[in-house]
Amino acid sequence: MVGSYSQEFSDHVVRSSPRHVLDRLDEAEELGLTPRDVMRQLLLGEAMHEDFGPTYGHALEVLCHHAGTLLNNAHWAGMRFRYFSMVEEALAELGVDFDPAGLVLGGAPIELPPIDDFPSIGFVEGHRIGAMADTLAEVELERLTDDAIRGSVAELRDWARTCQAEGLGLVCFYY
Repeated sequence: MVGSYSQEFSDHVVRSSPRHVLDRLDEAEELGLTPRDVMRQLLLGEAMHEDFGPTYGHALEVLCHHAGTLLNNAHWAGMRFRYFSMVEEALAELGVDFDPAGLVLGGAPIELPPIDDFPSIGFVEGHRIGAMADTLAEVELERLTDDAIRGSVAELRDWARTCQAEGLGLVCFYY
């Protein structure tokens, strides 16, 4: 539905978003755009500036904060990108084929200008969440010897279960 909203809804998203979330849209000031302008372009389907893909990625995150639920990500916050591989390798040792990096490298669920830096964005569509939940349900958490990895996999499992129970997809951002 992105691209078909009204100015009223766009303004509501901006008004109801925390300042710290909107601050990420300030990059567009170079073009003379306000956070309100950026959200309007995204939500109303107006032309977006090709050189400001990261700004529109942040605008998508603002929309996700507004319309979605921020899930607990304590075990994923503040980690380096190499950690994705470490979790994937630990899962593979248990015979589970799941690459958590795909959650942030798959691209945005909507068309955005190119993002050559951050945020990295990925998503799992609602109809694919069940497969993710099933895969992660196979993991015997007690067999994961690293406490941090065990906690990270438990969070992934919780994300999949929550999305499945609510009939929603998952959008992930990495900085």
